[in-house]
Amino acid sequence: MNAPDALAVIAAGHDRSKFLGGSDIAAVLGISPWRTPLQLWQDKTTPRVEGSPKKVFTRGQRWESVVAEMLVEDLQRQGRKVEILRANTRYQDEDLRFLAAEIDFELRLDDADEVTNCELKTVHPFRMREWGDTGSDDLPVHYTAQVMHGLGVTRRRSGMLAALFGADELRTYPVAADDETIAGMRAQALAFWNDHVLAGLPPAPKNLADLGILFGKEAEGPPLLADPELAARVMQLRALLTEIKAREAEAEAVEFDIKRAMREASEIVMPNGKSAVEWKSRKGSWLDEAALKEAHPAIAREFTRKWESRVFKLKQFDTKGL
Repeated sequence: MNAPDALAVIAAGHDRSKFLGGSDIAAVLGISPWRTPLQLWQDKTTPRVEGSPKKVFTRGQRWESVVAEMLVEDLQRQGRKVEILRANTRYQDEDLRFLAAEIDFELRLDDADEVTNCELKTVHPFRMREWGDTGSDDLPVHYTAQVMHGLGVTRRRSGMLAALFGADELRTYPVAADDETIAGMRAQALAFWNDHVLAGLPPAPKNLADLGILFGKEAEGPPLLADPELAARVMQLRALLTEIKAREAEAEAVEFDIKRAMREASEIVMPNGKSAVEWKSRKGSWLDEAALKEAHPAIAREFTRKWESRVFKLKQFDTKGL
């Protein structure tokens, strides 16, 4: 493979807390299905623990070379001339030094002057409905953002995402650089880095997990006196939980009727011939903690870990006057 061009390259082992990479940009934008901005902030600002276990490679990382090989073969079948330049190179932005992008695969197509950035993904077949046909631009927005981020860092115009569904269906999606989109993404990344990472101030929480990060431990002090708006929300939650409990009881009664009708049958087939219900035996194992403590108390103590968590509980209370 050719040596990297004039772009600044970051060593593979460089501390990821020191930059925002392609896998981070969707969280910065608030469109990641895996991390909120607050969770990304925590990852960037929490000190690394020395000697921590080496990260286990994901399925996607293990299959990257397979997807790359299939992509090259697919392009060549289309009559394209393919020159493989390099793989897994991480570049640093020349202006915003905290921005970086690791490009999975870099190609030169049909002797063109420009380089094409390629991202390689493996996707469970059950998620195919979230993707469009090969050659379209209909792919999940967080992946589009990753490719666009890489184009912004490398100052290139042509990108591509190759997705392998299951083990044998490869689809490719072109992503052309959009200057307005890239500028907007970079502005949000700059604000996130300056206002939150460097300033040490967390972004606003987005879900219950975020609240657990911010307020995992209670502070000493008097109870919070509910104002009318907060009192109304508490009453709303109370009503919802009561409704959920009632619906769960209703579902349990319906399940009882279905199982009573099934008796020893292991499956229900609907009138159209489709299987709708299974009631089959499964085998497994579990750890008898009480027996372990009795038989081997020293071992049980050695592997017992303490934990602490705030528990949210809606109590029974008199609603008169509310």
